[in-house]
Amino acid sequence: MGSVSLQSETMAADPAPLFSRRIQRWEPGAIRSLLPLEAIPGMISLVAGKPNPQTFPFSKISITLNDSKETTLVLDDAALSEALQYNLPAGHPGLLKWLEGLQQTVHGLSSAGSWACCVGNGSQELIHKAFQVFTDLGDPVMLETPAYPGVSAFLRADGHELVEVCSGPDGVDPSDLERVLSAWPENRRRPTVLYTVPTGSNPTGRSCSETNKARILRLAKRFNFMIFEDDAYYFLNFEEDPSKRARSYLSLEREVNGETGRVMRFDSLSKIVSSGMRLGILTGPAPAVQKVVKITENINLQPTTTSQVLVLTLFRHWGYTGFVEHCTQAASFYRAKRDAFAAAAERHLRGRATWEVPRAGMFFWFRLLLPPGADDSLELLRRKGIENRILAIPGTAFFPNPRRAPHLRASYSLVSEHDMDEACRRIAKLVDDAWRDEFAAHARAQRAEAEEEIKSNSQMQTIEATTTALGLPTARKIMA
Repeated sequence: MGSVSLQSETMAADPAPLFSRRIQRWEPGAIRSLLPLEAIPGMISLVAGKPNPQTFPFSKISITLNDSKETTLVLDDAALSEALQYNLPAGHPGLLKWLEGLQQTVHGLSSAGSWACCVGNGSQELIHKAFQVFTDLGDPVMLETPAYPGVSAFLRADGHELVEVCSGPDGVDPSDLERVLSAWPENRRRPTVLYTVPTGSNPTGRSCSETNKARILRLAKRFNFMIFEDDAYYFLNFEEDPSKRARSYLSLEREVNGETGRVMRFDSLSKIVSSGMRLGILTGPAPAVQKVVKITENINLQPTTTSQVLVLTLFRHWGYTGFVEHCTQAASFYRAKRDAFAAAAERHLRGRATWEVPRAGMFFWFRLLLPPGADDSLELLRRKGIENRILAIPGTAFFPNPRRAPHLRASYSLVSEHDMDEACRRIAKLVDDAWRDEFAAHARAQRAEAEEEIKSNSQMQTIEATTTALGLPTARKIMA
């Protein structure tokens, strides 16, 4: 495996030596790769089979914002034609420019050309494509564990070896990561990717500390791997003082390692604008982003233009300041829900479960205090969940290598305070019922044992009476 080389003029690591064999076989899309040339002044293009906008059955699209003025934004004429038409595989140029400015504003990226952005139909699509860039089928992949099951599922389907790296209260454990890599056999291909959800992790709600991130970045340079920073909950951070929030891997890597280029960052608009619009953003080293775009050119051609133009219209209305203000309001909304759910858990689950209060995101991760031998939340929810009208995801779903687990993940994003209280009460009942069932089973076993002993004694008395009547020596005389 080649080492990552440095481009001294930009201090950017070259990710190309880590590219997979399969990504090298992808060719540029014959049509999509030519589309940027249509913007050259005076160009007559006969390339794309684009439908004529005159055939579109829409005259305008308007959206009314949920703000104090009920502001209405309208797409018509040229903007509407653009929104309803094919566009570039990397994303709408105007939206890409806005997002690049956002990454510079939020993460302090330079304006140098060593990094790039592209848009996808949701961040998970981009994550899947990025794994194709850096791994071949069956390669080992490191995952922060517990892990988001949407990613571990497609990795498992591709036959990857899923290497678990422990997570603690401060996120990925750098010591465990170093242990895994240091003990890796020399004759086997070392993992080229660490996948992590560093803010409000799904499912645990944990956030990785800046100290841990710095140690992990140093390990990425030492052991030559990429960090896939899936940060869907970055803007739903409950720390009210921004100066106390851990900076992203993307913003830290130059300071920590003296170079950039080992982070593939995935942002999502699902949690802060709209999940139905299906828009995700990848920011990373330009050569790697270009490989992802090459897959898009050949598979799904482009991310949806209509959603991109709608959100670009919104972002231009807000500006970066308005965008951050909106995210702050969203974080406050979920912080209040987090606090309400924590209070409900305290009322009903203290002594029946353990948990950490999440510092970001939408999830509580409970470890149910179940009886030994019955400590599997999957079986408990399967047997009793529907009956008690409670749904949650069992912990086994979040372990890359499935196992019995007493955990469950509870999402509080849509639940009212009344239902939060009732949900925690019902989870408490599941735990209490599990212990009652265990005591009942133990009592039945003791009763059966006692009955068996009585039956055995009765049989012995009958045998001895019979042998006595026949003048034969009894069992007690023989044993004596």
